[in-house]
Amino acid sequence: FTLIEIMVVVAIIGILAAIGVVSYQGQVKKAQLATIYQSLNSFRLPYQVLMDDGAGVTEYTPNGMNLAPKSAFCHFLVTAPNIAGDTVNAIRCDIHNIPYLNGEHLRLDRKKDGSWSCQYSNGIVKKHLPIACQ
Repeated sequence: FTLIEIMVVVAIIGILAAIGVVSYQGQVKKAQLATIYQSLNSFRLPYQVLMDDGAGVTEYTPNGMNLAPKSAFCHFLVTAPNIAGDTVNAIRCDIHNIPYLNGEHLRLDRKKDGSWSCQYSNGIVKKHLPIACQ
């Protein structure tokens, strides 16, 4: 092999490695946000059970739902339902321990008809979100 051939091979390997690293980082971000979304979803059923228990329920907190108030990536906040309309921030995750997402949030809003919608803060790139949040 000549020096030029070896340099061309090294350049091609470098380009392929750069593409692979960028793709890998994107997949890591998607996996982290999918984990956060899955954690939020675990609150939906207990939230509905508390609503079905009636007006006497006042403990709309993670502890009141027998769930942890935080996880590896989230500090959870729960808002009591607005029976007359939509409940914004019904279940919210304030993200921590992820440097590029610190200070951002992902949340589930409960609509009056009982359906849920996923909302996210501006600092989260839409392409990294689970399909249910896009």
